Amino acid sequence: MPDEFVYLSLFYIFLYAETHYRFRYFFSWLRKSEPEIVADIPSRILHGTALPVMIIIKDADKYPVRLESIEASCNNSVIKTQKPEERITVPYYEYIFDIDTLKMSPGANAINIKIKYHVKGNSRFCVNDNYRGTSHAPLPLYISDAPLPRIDDAVLGEPHAHTNFTSDQVEFGASVGGTARLAEAMGLDFYCATDHSYDLDDMPDNYLVNDPELKKWHNFLNEVDEYNSQKNNFVVIPGEEVSIRNHNGRNVHCLVYNSPEFFPGSGDSAEKWFRWKSELSLEELTSLVRKGAYIFAAHPFEDSPYLQKLFIGRDRWTDVDCTNEHIHGLQFINGTITHQTDQAIKEWIKFLLQGFRITGIAGNDAHGNFARFRQVGFPFFTMRENYEHLFGKWFTGVYGVESGSKEEILTAMAAGKCYMSNGPAIQFLAKNKETGWEHTGIHIANPEKLRVHVKSSLEFGRLKSINILCGDHQKQTERINFTNNILPEYEYLGEIDFKPDTGTGYLRAEITTESNHQALSNPIWFYQKTV
Repeated sequence: MPDEFVYLSLFYIFLYAETHYRFRYFFSWLRKSEPEIVADIPSRILHGTALPVMIIIKDADKYPVRLESIEASCNNSVIKTQKPEERITVPYYEYIFDIDTLKMSPGANAINIKIKYHVKGNSRFCVNDNYRGTSHAPLPLYISDAPLPRIDDAVLGEPHAHTNFTSDQVEFGASVGGTARLAEAMGLDFYCATDHSYDLDDMPDNYLVNDPELKKWHNFLNEVDEYNSQKNNFVVIPGEEVSIRNHNGRNVHCLVYNSPEFFPGSGDSAEKWFRWKSELSLEELTSLVRKGAYIFAAHPFEDSPYLQKLFIGRDRWTDVDCTNEHIHGLQFINGTITHQTDQAIKEWIKFLLQGFRITGIAGNDAHGNFARFRQVGFPFFTMRENYEHLFGKWFTGVYGVESGSKEEILTAMAAGKCYMSNGPAIQFLAKNKETGWEHTGIHIANPEKLRVHVKSSLEFGRLKSINILCGDHQKQTERINFTNNILPEYEYLGEIDFKPDTGTGYLRAEITTESNHQALSNPIWFYQKTV
């Protein structure tokens, strides 16, 4: 049973939990003779906007079920009842209904979804999910009096998310369209569907068998295209999270956006015993990606657990990989706890000081998991829950997007016209004698004025501090060029005179709110030019 033993090393699983698979000859306490049933909702929504409630039923082809009723309550008061009365016999089923949030109070709310169903001749019910070992606790929902803060034409999105095309022995996600519906309700404008390369090459109906015809991959592209053809105000960007070999020959992940071609990557799929060499190195991948597609490192600074390193060769990106001139940036903020985010920012700054013009973006590696993160713990006896890696908790704001097309979003993001945030908005601009105001990502001579515009809201807290930092390539140091720590308001707009005292360097801006929400701009690169 070598393949099953390899899976024992995969303790960090990020999707809704698949509980029917088990190792041969091994007992699974998580396994039940009924399909997985999961309820999910956005983590935040604008007051007065319809709240979509998603019910996912998985593996009903093995365990047919009749969905009898769904009762939604807010703070222990029933607010809506649905009676689908539908018999379900398919591998994946999704049911979404809306709740009027005008019946609910702004601020923090607790939502319970009670699901009654009939399986194997018995009527049963569950609250929020039917897993063994989870809390079944209420799903937290923040109802905001204001939209997500944004400035001018910024579009906001989740650059790293998985759908139900990522589905295997331990995990599954929500559909392309279902994910988009909840993301739009949160106030986002786009998300990137980046399913695992080692899942996209499976047979559509059997995750244990690879498909040389790549039917699942083509179905994925068609589903994204079909969704985008029907919508005008939200965009799904197709992508792939590819397992590749880093500079040391070990497995890391990268995000390839908007490529019509599939790139194999199965080294850390645990499909073959101790054969964890991925098909492509980073250099080989970059040589194959065509114009119009973009490559970003996925969570490059996160360390893998020991057993993943041992059995499936996982590692982190090396400095050589991160500074590869053919990648377009690093998704170094990955929806994790504060100290990990702070450390990732320090790693990014290290490269900026060395003169590498590296764009940073923020995402969550979300596999469904809008309101709460559920995962298989020790296979197959424990479940884990937390509130990390939730869809859209960290997002990327992109400027200079007029049409809202996926191509325009990706072009601007790769150029560095973007910022990273878990709530507030930031816009950082510079100009010299010859130019008008230029966005981040620009390389500008002799900048004379800087403009910083920031916004927050009651949801994310009053502004606490604004810093503009100057990186000096010669001294390899970053210092504060401007700071404002007295901001008892939700918006600030200011212009600052600037005169470089170093030949080359960069400028970037960051803000913090009283509730410790953050936003970070990408750099503006400058050099002194003798007139």
